Amino acid sequence: MRVFAERQPVLALVVVAMVVLEIIASAMFLALYDFDIGVLAANPAAVPDRGPEVATLLRWGALVDMLGYLALAPVVVYLRSRLTTAASEERRGSWVVDLLTFGGLGWVLVGSIGAALWASAGPPLLEASVAGSKTADSAGVAFAALANAVNVGLWGTLEWLLLPVWLIGVGWLVRAEGRSFGWLAILAGVGDLAYGLRTGLSGRPPVDLTSPLDYLTFAGFGLFFVWAIWLAIRLWQGR
Repeated sequence: MRVFAERQPVLALVVVAMVVLEIIASAMFLALYDFDIGVLAANPAAVPDRGPEVATLLRWGALVDMLGYLALAPVVVYLRSRLTTAASEERRGSWVVDLLTFGGLGWVLVGSIGAALWASAGPPLLEASVAGSKTADSAGVAFAALANAVNVGLWGTLEWLLLPVWLIGVGWLVRAEGRSFGWLAILAGVGDLAYGLRTGLSGRPPVDLTSPLDYLTFAGFGLFFVWAIWLAIRLWQGR
């Protein structure tokens, strides 16, 4: 049985929505720092200069990001159903499909939890960081701890160790239906894995690019979104 044998226009639009929402959320987060990537690279845990003025922007940006993560869940579940049926027909163990589905849904869960933490805890900390107030110093420390926990711990490490399981697994199982499509998923998975390992082992911010290897890893990480658009096209066409 072919995995991509039926048109799924709704799921295709969901994948596109995921990519668009993630782009919008990233732009809103950069806007907190006036789109100064250098500031984020040097210290992404720093409190934005405008502090309380951008608290609402942080809340809405995080909520948009949360929706972007959650949008992938129905796609992961749909592909699990198709891959499980294909595995049973080919008499392969379904545990492989279960394992890669765990990786995909794990990415959804970890990423959305990180976004929810930003949306709920970030704005109050920014509002408490008014210069000269009694709570400014403690709020700044708490904001930095939250930023490091989410940006480096959840978004920079854990989620990019989970998603490669799904990408590499799906790519390997569907490569017979499109060699380039399958291998791009595998390459994206390897890039994401390198990105997560680099961040987790070094503890350095994900956007702190200081060497050619960092740029290569970051480029590999970005392949996921390229592959996602291709996935949307295949779901739309049903082949």
